[in-house]
Amino acid sequence: MTTLPELIQRYDRPGPRYTGYPMPPVWQDDFPESEIIEALARADSSPEPLSLYAHLPFCKRRCAYCGCNVVISPKYDPVAAFLATLEREAELWASHLPNRRGVIQMHWGGGTPTYLDVPDLQKVFNLITERFPLLPGAEVSLEVDPTFLRPDQLPALRKMGFNRVSFGVQDLDEHVQELITRGQTWDQTLAAVRQARAEGFDGINLDLVYGLPGQTLDTFRRTLEETLQLSPDRLAVYGFAYLPAMMPFQRSIPAETLPPPGLRLDLLLMASELLEKAGYVTVGMDHFAHPSDPLAKAIHDGRLTRNFMGYAVKGGPDMVSVGPSAISQIGGVYHQNDKILSRWEHAVDSGHFAMHKGHHCSPEDEMRRWVIHQIMGRFELRWAELKDQFGVGQEHFAEAVEELKAEEPFGIVELREEGVFVTELGRRFVRNLAMPFDAYLAKMAARTKFSRTV
Repeated sequence: MTTLPELIQRYDRPGPRYTGYPMPPVWQDDFPESEIIEALARADSSPEPLSLYAHLPFCKRRCAYCGCNVVISPKYDPVAAFLATLEREAELWASHLPNRRGVIQMHWGGGTPTYLDVPDLQKVFNLITERFPLLPGAEVSLEVDPTFLRPDQLPALRKMGFNRVSFGVQDLDEHVQELITRGQTWDQTLAAVRQARAEGFDGINLDLVYGLPGQTLDTFRRTLEETLQLSPDRLAVYGFAYLPAMMPFQRSIPAETLPPPGLRLDLLLMASELLEKAGYVTVGMDHFAHPSDPLAKAIHDGRLTRNFMGYAVKGGPDMVSVGPSAISQIGGVYHQNDKILSRWEHAVDSGHFAMHKGHHCSPEDEMRRWVIHQIMGRFELRWAELKDQFGVGQEHFAEAVEELKAEEPFGIVELREEGVFVTELGRRFVRNLAMPFDAYLAKMAARTKFSRTV
């Protein structure tokens, strides 16, 4: 029987997270704006609801572990110009979607959305929803850093219509917090969760990260046990992506303080064991949900979807996104905004989409995305469903099937007559099992560095 260290040695390699397919490293840098406009015309004729993402990039500090597109601004001065541009961008999108505006899923990320004070949070909400109204039953969520949360913000956000909130926790150990330059206390986390409960948020998500500097099995176990005391509806347990060549600020983290690959996997296995023992349902990759949460029910009913906001229950088939670096998926086209705040503002203020890169998905891309998300979300791929959806059978993926056959002896996947099935052990390596279906993987590997799969 293959030992865990041997599995780690075999599968611990860089790989995409597959929030979409194909992933941005193979998108076109000089993608023409005309492609977006044509895609919007196609999308406008659809009766389906939209997803909408807003990237609010500001934060007062840079945490050493953070890989998000962030604008560090101790002063509040840049916000006014940002809001004016955000409104122009929302109007630009809306002008090309005269017949399709209803939103079933909205999420705000950052940065730290609660960097904004309450009047400006209200401005953002209004400038979006006046153009893209929320449909009844919409999931309306945002990310919150408890260290920057003021007493008036959650009540105001709940009154606006936000019904889910995701609190960044990462790790509760003081030494780990010091190494990642965050400084978040248990009291801050506890106060944020209690206030959200009191205000009537339907769902509370807590984000944890394994593989952080200074983590041990004992310290991370305490973090998990204390986090479970808060009874979150969902937990995300992400692997830390240490990419100092791409993110120079991560060089402040001494490499020798990082858990080695074997310990990284032990941390994830321990988290999975503790959360499942506490009754949480494993949701795709990295996520866990209370059995009563809609995400857990969506898995049971086969309704789980995945987009650039992560796993979703009510995600629309198309997504409009605003703000620097935000990614849209509309009318068969991916589009990413410029990541630099000043360049994003200049483009939008000039009346144009802030083009950074894009990709026009082929029918083959659409099919492979569906396949990959079946494996990532449901831990299975059934050939009959593939045939119903796209009119092809397993022979279309003969090379991928051959690759997966080589993994069967290691106990992470089972190939049956009816399809591909990820085992309990294989869920820890699910990114590896999706990679054989990626026609662009070799091309991506040559031009980018991904986080490690373990």
